Amino acid sequence: MPVHLSVPSEDSIGPFNRLSASQVNAYASCPRLWFYEKVRRFRMPQIPVLFVGRAVEESFCKMLMESPALLVTNAASDTLAAIPLDERGVPSRSTEERWPADRLMTLPPEMWPENLHQLRHWAIGRLKKHLPVSLKAMKEEWSGDERKAGDWRSVNPDYCLEMCINGLDFHLAEVQRCMDAGGGSGLQQWRIGHRPKWPAPDGRSYSSLEQHPLAQKGPISLIEAWEFTRPWFVDPHAGKFAMNAIHPDHWFQGEYDLVYRWDGRINIVDIKASIGRGDRSGDYVEQLRMYAMLWWVTHGKTESVDSLEIWYLGANVIKTIDVPSSDEMSSMEHDLEAMWHRLREHTPSMDECPPEPRPLRGFSKGGVAETAPNESRCTQCDWSQICPGGEGDENLPHGGDIQLPGSSGRFTITPIESLEPRMTLVADVFSVMGAREGRRPQITVAQDNLFAKVQLLVDNHQDGTPSWPENIAKGDRVKLDSVVPTANWKGELELKVDPHASILHVAGSEPEAQSLLDFRARWNVSGQLIYRFEKKGVGRNGKQWHRKGAMIMDSTGAMKLEGWANDWGPQFDLAETGDTVVAVNVGLDAWAIQVRGNVTRNTKFQIINRVERD
Repeated sequence: MPVHLSVPSEDSIGPFNRLSASQVNAYASCPRLWFYEKVRRFRMPQIPVLFVGRAVEESFCKMLMESPALLVTNAASDTLAAIPLDERGVPSRSTEERWPADRLMTLPPEMWPENLHQLRHWAIGRLKKHLPVSLKAMKEEWSGDERKAGDWRSVNPDYCLEMCINGLDFHLAEVQRCMDAGGGSGLQQWRIGHRPKWPAPDGRSYSSLEQHPLAQKGPISLIEAWEFTRPWFVDPHAGKFAMNAIHPDHWFQGEYDLVYRWDGRINIVDIKASIGRGDRSGDYVEQLRMYAMLWWVTHGKTESVDSLEIWYLGANVIKTIDVPSSDEMSSMEHDLEAMWHRLREHTPSMDECPPEPRPLRGFSKGGVAETAPNESRCTQCDWSQICPGGEGDENLPHGGDIQLPGSSGRFTITPIESLEPRMTLVADVFSVMGAREGRRPQITVAQDNLFAKVQLLVDNHQDGTPSWPENIAKGDRVKLDSVVPTANWKGELELKVDPHASILHVAGSEPEAQSLLDFRARWNVSGQLIYRFEKKGVGRNGKQWHRKGAMIMDSTGAMKLEGWANDWGPQFDLAETGDTVVAVNVGLDAWAIQVRGNVTRNTKFQIINRVERD
């Protein structure tokens, strides 16, 4: 099984607190790097190549799930897009809705490819349909990212298509191997409609079939080989991170790219839209080794992976990785669990994650090991300007009082760690609208003649339970647990429900806990500027909008400040990474564990200390 979902009733860790291969590799590269990105939530610059890799993989997988016996070369890219999903974004097993491929009529056999050359021609045609759509979607996502960097004009669609075709040729070699083997022992089971629990995505229902619609008789046909060798991969239309393999104890998760298994052997493939040069290629090796461990553990430690491969599509090279032994995987599991206890069970302090980067590793084209470069990892780090291992230091703001230029009074600065953006209160439901219309209801609650609107941002709590009672009604007494209070532009109080908040029915005698009067609208914060960002767009009303923001860090924590461009004042454009800044009169907000600050026209943003620069 390439997917192993969590068991909500047994999962006390939750999806936001698991380890992953990327986290393990980040910590191994430098504990402070991990701390900045996983604890302080700094986002590295989002360059186009990060989005191109996703577009290439998505296009390749969309092509793989299609069949030349169902779709002509020029069929629409979204022909198999209407996949029924459950509430977690996983392809549904219970729906009575027909799946897209089950609704299609099989093409006449004379329209099927008769040889690998014709099959390749059809598949390239499908890639040419999918790739522009995926690249356009990724460009839009990149353009709207607050940390976008680089220039999208650097993206070469022809090179992207070349990488897709390289992946196709790797897969066609597997198709040919299947033909040469006569399909192997599992062919007859496939022909009679047997479907594994997690079948390779092909647009068909997960249920077994009476007979596969494309099954033939006698020796295996080319169409059968295409269908039968199809690897498992995450359905491109499934929810994000909905099809992970999760450790039975829930502290580690991973998502395989491709899993070949038609011949009874398990081959996990990691797809990389790159040439495999540089230090990061070492991370890919460690990632696959961790995936081998994850497969072994989620199969009761009785089934091991047979082979591991990295497909460097930019280099047109397959790199084979040695599969770890049972003893190695057992030791790996033990070490990773200890790492989870050290890093995720309780959040470590910054001092416990020192800036101790390991030496860079050398890899040439195709992930071939070579002599390591004679330079420090810090020279390539996105955080070298603020890290004491680079150009920064540990002298960070820590609350206190301050007087700003032009102000007669002093402002008390609250350390970021001391900010409390959440409240837990008991109130009565004053009104509920839209509860039976298949959408999130509009709820207003009342407490001692004070009213607040409830803003439901998610459907489920991080533990998998519903964020609000399905039968919530006017007059109910409810507990609003860990909601985020904010004031909207009208001055009305809103209580936000995110993955860390929920609404629960309580008895009428339940004490009120906190009061709506406890809400504090404005705070003063200070920190070192980590980076600035801007976002622009066009609203539904056709008007352009422009927002600006900054990530700051003090000695206790980090937070994102954001507001409309006109509300920031001139000092925003003058501030640079490493400067110490103050923001007074900001509103508090939050999402999951990240604290945010809302900048308004009443906020004053001021540089109070500049770092020395050459």
